[in-house]
Amino acid sequence: MRSALAVFFTLLFIPCLATAQIQLPPVASPIKKIPIAVAVLKAKGDLSVYGKNFTDVLKNDLTNAALFDVRQVNILFSSSFEDIDFEYLDAQKTRYLVSGNFDISPREVSYDLIVYDVPSRQERMRRRYVTSPRHIRNVVHKFAGELMRELTGLDGFFDSEIVFVRRDGHGSDLFIMDYDGHNAKRLTNHGSSVLSPDCSPDGSQVVFTSDRSWDHDVYLLNFKATRLPAEGNRITRGIHLDNSPSWSPDGSRVAFSRNGDIYTASSSGEILKRLTKSPAIDISPTWSPDSRKIAFVSDRAGAPNIYVVSSDGGRAVRITSEGYNTDPVWSPSHLVNRIAFVKVKKSEADIYSVGPDGRGQQRLTSSGRNEHPSWSPDGHYISFSSKRLGKRQVYIMYLNGENKLPLSRGKNDSFSTWCVK
Repeated sequence: MRSALAVFFTLLFIPCLATAQIQLPPVASPIKKIPIAVAVLKAKGDLSVYGKNFTDVLKNDLTNAALFDVRQVNILFSSSFEDIDFEYLDAQKTRYLVSGNFDISPREVSYDLIVYDVPSRQERMRRRYVTSPRHIRNVVHKFAGELMRELTGLDGFFDSEIVFVRRDGHGSDLFIMDYDGHNAKRLTNHGSSVLSPDCSPDGSQVVFTSDRSWDHDVYLLNFKATRLPAEGNRITRGIHLDNSPSWSPDGSRVAFSRNGDIYTASSSGEILKRLTKSPAIDISPTWSPDSRKIAFVSDRAGAPNIYVVSSDGGRAVRITSEGYNTDPVWSPSHLVNRIAFVKVKKSEADIYSVGPDGRGQQRLTSSGRNEHPSWSPDGHYISFSSKRLGKRQVYIMYLNGENKLPLSRGKNDSFSTWCVK
């Protein structure tokens, strides 16, 4: 899953009509979905399964993105302009059409794809990909990301991965899967209490906590350069309670909680700075996009609440009130600049988001028990764990709470973190 898949991709960039990008809704506003049709790809020969696989994955990607109203087009289009019935598409109020054809040789599949702007009858984007049959999903994710970027300006998340904790009768361990839940595999072999994974900004390493060595310590696993499953390197030691590690956006530091205070350390575990010194319990640090601030949880005022402090230390400012507030994660997007967190009231646990100044709090979930939020690399999507369908699974939603969809397929999956490939 993690091999150098780029060698299988070849892209042909052809100048197309330059048109404006779709304006995304404000953070708290409803989504006005973009009508887009995905045609059945035309095959050279009786190879329809490869076209169906491509369109099925693409439609799933665009549906997961929340921004598109994906239309099923049961008419076989080719990439030829003359073959396209634009009047039919106009009647369906379709804004964009994805069309094209593909061919296959004994070792590779080639796709020629065109995106049309239906109202203007103009090409918006054209791409060519060549890959092996077993890497078709990766090609689709790549194309979906480029389409997303072309139409909205967002990088998308389709070629990202998600690391998460899966618990069974023998304990818990880290697993990794494609963002859509496919290709899940085990990363660690701890079989103990593994918690709070966080992927490095370059997507090559994950920090997490484990009680494998009696007390809770922070571990680091380079899962792109290690035979898996593996234990990882234990980077904190001693008789301490170390938990909830979080990478800085530049990958140079890790913030974590030790015995109820917030520290920063190098990736090798060398302590750099103690940020809080309080008789209260301070846990769950998370970095701002510019690395200048850290949000964390503290019960210094009684119930747990979210606070923000400079990453150099200083006075912490409280930004939440009411209820039991925990699990903060700061969006990596400067444009979004919001903190997602969990608010517990009685037996309910739901995901909220709030500005770093405490303004604009918004409830994002309202069904089942919802915990452990994590932002996508582009900062516009949130994964979280929920028991809304009985089993605890990893879900995804847009930043305003719309389009909640299950991703993982286990019975007890939680603590997700996004990783770039």
